[in-house]
Amino acid sequence: MLSLIKRIKIEHLFLFTILSLSIFLRFYNLSGSLMFQGDQGRDAMVVANIFKHFDPVFIGPVTSIGNMYLGPFYYYFMLPFLWLSYPSPMGPVYAVAGLSVLTVFLIFKITKKIFGSKTAYLTTVFFALSGSVVNLARFSWNPNTAPFFSLLMFYFTYMAWKKDGKYWLLVSVCFSVLIQLHYVTLLSLSGAGIILLIQILEKIKIHKNKLFIKEKQFLKIIVCAVLIFILSLTPLILFDLKHNFLNAKSFSKILIKEESFDLERKAGRKGLAAITKFISIDLRDRASQILLEPSFSINQNNHWLLFVLLFFSITYLIKNKNKLVDGEIILLAYLVPGIIGVSLYQHQVYEHYIAYLLPFTYIFYGLFFSKFKNKWLMFVLFLPFLVYFISVNIKKYSLKTNDWTLADMKRTSDEIYKRVGENEKYNIVLLSESKDLYGMNYRYFLSTKENEPVKMEDHQTAQKLFVINEEKKQNNILNSDIYEIIVFPNKNVKEIFQIENGPEITVISSYNK
Repeated sequence: MLSLIKRIKIEHLFLFTILSLSIFLRFYNLSGSLMFQGDQGRDAMVVANIFKHFDPVFIGPVTSIGNMYLGPFYYYFMLPFLWLSYPSPMGPVYAVAGLSVLTVFLIFKITKKIFGSKTAYLTTVFFALSGSVVNLARFSWNPNTAPFFSLLMFYFTYMAWKKDGKYWLLVSVCFSVLIQLHYVTLLSLSGAGIILLIQILEKIKIHKNKLFIKEKQFLKIIVCAVLIFILSLTPLILFDLKHNFLNAKSFSKILIKEESFDLERKAGRKGLAAITKFISIDLRDRASQILLEPSFSINQNNHWLLFVLLFFSITYLIKNKNKLVDGEIILLAYLVPGIIGVSLYQHQVYEHYIAYLLPFTYIFYGLFFSKFKNKWLMFVLFLPFLVYFISVNIKKYSLKTNDWTLADMKRTSDEIYKRVGENEKYNIVLLSESKDLYGMNYRYFLSTKENEPVKMEDHQTAQKLFVINEEKKQNNILNSDIYEIIVFPNKNVKEIFQIENGPEITVISSYNK
């Protein structure tokens, strides 16, 4: 009894400490360090239009590759939080940060339930303090919420296999959400699919040729899970029907025409060489990127760390091939196909592509160290690893105030709006290293005013054009090759003014006077 009370107190103290630290890392100086670029401005404008103009959306953000559209889930996730904070765009940012803190709590509870307390403590420390996890939690973007839903999908997969088949319905819900956050999360289907196949084989073994008679309820659940997924695709299906199958064509183009998964597309990779280099280079680099870069960035130590992790892991698997616990099988079902699937992709893989795999990476860390039966050996290996982990990740935290903050963007937008006449139609163009020509971050703040900028497709109706020159590389703006500047009528430069510590803004008017 006393030992139970002691364990409970230790657990509560641990959770209080780690959650307090998680809150600090995710909320400290959030507005001052916020990344609010074109994607964030665009998303905020779309969501604001939903409650301002009762303009519901049926598709989500466009992908950076392939001109495909995601589902609209993230926009509706943002909706209540932006409505509460409007006109400030901080509401969804706080929501993403809060969801990340909740994920820290859930990763402890879930890993404790599936793997035990030791793994839970270790996993939670790594996940809570990971620079990649923390930084993704500090701004609003659709991939940033993926760790929460992939962790739930993992948990519901375990519950569906070991407790109650009805949890497959929740697995389907989580998967339906994930693929609306980023299409790379399609790989998560392999994890659920492998476990479902194992479960079906188990039932066939029990019932032999009577599966369809004995397991009618289970099969109904699987059919319903598939229907939930199909139903979640309805907005995108309707969009494709209306737009000549734009998404379907873009998806097939990525798979086939762009040779994104062609192992022979790179120089020096033909025939057997393509396979050997896939294993020795692509698979190694992607495994390193998924298992080590979120913790240690890109550095020369990653490959030997990967070798050590794989050596011990393979040794453990050989010794326990018939003794793997259920959670370990599920973890491998999600993590290994994820690594292989991302390795097959022959273009650059950015960190947000693999955000959904982050919970599995740190569960792997926790499991790795918890498997050492000799406590002293575990301590000798774990302590320097943890010190190294913390020393690297402290440098990664984006807690410092940016050179150009959200408040600065609002101040700049206010200065522009002062120069807009009542009912005057105006447009903005941004010259920036971000290549966000339409200045969606500034455009968002201007869209909160009574007189909003003209829509981008209506640029020809603008009577005044504001060129926000962040780059300051071009002295004569009128000589720019930007289409909106070239076609702007008359091109009378009315004013050039400088924002303190910020961009130079050229005001071009179509009026002759």
